[in-house]
Amino acid sequence: MPKRIILVGGGSGGHVFPLMAVAEALRTADPGVELLVLGDGPFLASAAATAGLPFKTVQAGKLRRYFSLWTLLSPFQAIAGFFQSLWILFAYMPDVMFTKGGYASVMPALVAKLYMIPVYTHESDSIPGLANKFISKLAVTVFTSFESTAQYFKSGQAVLVGNPIRPDLLNGDKATALQQFNFQADKKTILVTGGSQGAKRVNDAILEALIQLVQNFQIIHQCGESQYSAVQAAVDQFIKEGEQSYGPMISANYRLYPFMNSQEMGLAYAVADIIISRGGSSNLFEISALGKPAIIIPLSRDASRGDQIHNAEEFSKYGAVVIEEANITPHIIVNQIQELLEPAHYQSVSAQIKTFAKPDAARNIAQVLLS
Repeated sequence: MPKRIILVGGGSGGHVFPLMAVAEALRTADPGVELLVLGDGPFLASAAATAGLPFKTVQAGKLRRYFSLWTLLSPFQAIAGFFQSLWILFAYMPDVMFTKGGYASVMPALVAKLYMIPVYTHESDSIPGLANKFISKLAVTVFTSFESTAQYFKSGQAVLVGNPIRPDLLNGDKATALQQFNFQADKKTILVTGGSQGAKRVNDAILEALIQLVQNFQIIHQCGESQYSAVQAAVDQFIKEGEQSYGPMISANYRLYPFMNSQEMGLAYAVADIIISRGGSSNLFEISALGKPAIIIPLSRDASRGDQIHNAEEFSKYGAVVIEEANITPHIIVNQIQELLEPAHYQSVSAQIKTFAKPDAARNIAQVLLS
């Protein structure tokens, strides 16, 4: 009988992409393995469809650290998710469940425990979220990205593996990328990414520095679906206002995307000399696997539980530049880019950042799940 494994997650790319990386590693290690993706949200559904994996939806009641009117609906969503999980797991009855954490994983993990299905989970960030703090009570093992995360779980429960990375992100061809983006080979390229949902403060900072940046660099800017219209309107206004001076430079040296699929991101990574990113774990481990010098602008404590700040602090020990949101100015961004691009410094930082990488994370997780 082939082994059956259920993969659970949802929400943002930080949860979805590592789940797909583990799925790919499982199929590589055992082509006969049967996989089912379970979770919440169109992003996960789309990723599963692209990977050719069966997908089932389960309602999820989000665990919030703040008050919201949506909180009133969360208990009802959680109850619905519990009964959906009861039926789906009974019908599928997997040998093992792997969850990526997040609120969509809570009820399936609880039901798996009731059915005595072994649960394994992965915590991306240096500080675990509420969902994984709960799921860890049910799990056999918690895979972690950061060594410091082990302190939040039972002794011996945490296994350090890093964050699973989609292999296609690391195999982009630079010559193809230059053609795709219509860029020059002799000009340095800066990739700006705020993650799958974008980052308004990062977008604003790049727009403030845009006229200065395009004079010396080529820019690929992934701004997020929700902010694309506003950013595009601002860029169009710049081009119109500067049609006799800097406007043509923006048109020639700036590429804006709401979201980039794996192939596009792989090409963007291949052509980028420096990456400006949020402090999500997936971004940091992708950057380190590539060995690209980076400027990290983590989400502030006011807007999160502080996990991105802690992630960035860990990453800074390996040569990454960290700028707090409150300190972003066009002058600082341009200066940091120029410093990183100094040849001797660039090579040193690149080599140092690469030592942070754990490129075998997905394969190591797959081996444990299959065993």
